[in-house]
Amino acid sequence: MTAQVVGAPGLALGPDTRTGAEVDRTYWPEVGDRYRRAWSPARLSAAVAAARPPGGGAPSDRLLGDELEFFGSIGARRELSGGDTLIHSGEKVRDVHLIVRGAVAVVIERDERRPILGFRMPNELCCAVPALLHEPAVWDAVTVTESSVITVPAARFSAAVRDRWVDRWSTRSLSWLAAMGARSADLDCGLTGQVAALLLRHRKEIPLALCRLAIADVLDAEEATIGLILRDFERLGAVRLRGGRIAVTQVQILKSTVVAARRERARDRDPQWATG
Repeated sequence: MTAQVVGAPGLALGPDTRTGAEVDRTYWPEVGDRYRRAWSPARLSAAVAAARPPGGGAPSDRLLGDELEFFGSIGARRELSGGDTLIHSGEKVRDVHLIVRGAVAVVIERDERRPILGFRMPNELCCAVPALLHEPAVWDAVTVTESSVITVPAARFSAAVRDRWVDRWSTRSLSWLAAMGARSADLDCGLTGQVAALLLRHRKEIPLALCRLAIADVLDAEEATIGLILRDFERLGAVRLRGGRIAVTQVQILKSTVVAARRERARDRDPQWATG
């Protein structure tokens, strides 16, 4: 777990001096309305765990003291509600955001749903890698709880990385791109395959209701539909449902489900794929 930003040495949190506004409430309703109802800590924790690689984020994702001081010295503090969007897919990245409090979901559009690729949590940055690559965002970034961020213009952040932190951000960028690529691959199939991919990421026994809700949140699917898929996996022997809890029992069944679902998606995209 990373250290909390508030109270870190050299980090002074001030008002939004860049705009003069106390609170920035800009958001895209078609993305953010899904998150306007507050998530409980347990719900958020379960969704974050479901979307992250096994073992959590890499240590290289954690900002160091000089980076926190940089954001604290020149950044603008913003207080956001749940459902506020920091950037919309296709937009040029103009700002990089340090998450101080709350959580930001990275959301992509897939099959008329908006599944979550990952989360940015306190002491992590949002929009940093696209800013360094000078590429538009290919996803939305939206708060899922009341949140505080410190915002720095992308140009100033890129210049600081170039002058001070090239090596560490080369490693971080590769790590981030690999993680996002893996999650995107998990979504490159139908809903049943997506559920199987998430179950493969985290195989510990957990409460069934929390598992069902977390998967529904991450995949932007109906909780009842996820429940039916989990029951199907139980009948196949892939999971065990007992006493209101769920555990993975047959990894190979889930892996085979993902492979078959990806092949079906490839076949749907290119009818010639199956025949070579």
